[in-house]
Amino acid sequence: MNSNMALLILCWQTACLSHEHENGKLLPGASSATEAESAELDKIHDEMTPNASWDEFNNLYASFRSASDRTKACVKALQSESRDFKVQVTNCMTRIANASREDDNESNMSPEEYEFIKGVREQLGLN
Repeated sequence: MNSNMALLILCWQTACLSHEHENGKLLPGASSATEAESAELDKIHDEMTPNASWDEFNNLYASFRSASDRTKACVKALQSESRDFKVQVTNCMTRIANASREDDNESNMSPEEYEFIKGVREQLGLN
């Protein structure tokens, strides 16, 4: 896995966190990812990783047995990146979290999304 794939995968994993209720329209066949989150991932791809292959992304995302394994592999791929790039990754994750509202939270970022992003920030040495 390279750092650009890690960025996209961590963003999509943020979108796929489970919630009691999704207020936005879900992607067809999805149980937690919304159309707004998918659109935001497309924007992030175009801005940050335009040469990243969606086929490679899909295959790599699905290749992990668990979300925890996926996160560990992404963090490992990002360890040698600059602090600025690591900050960009977590900023992009925040963009995804803010793309749609779940449950009855006061803001678009749910507690689950906040904790996930916070955990990745800690693992990347950003806190």
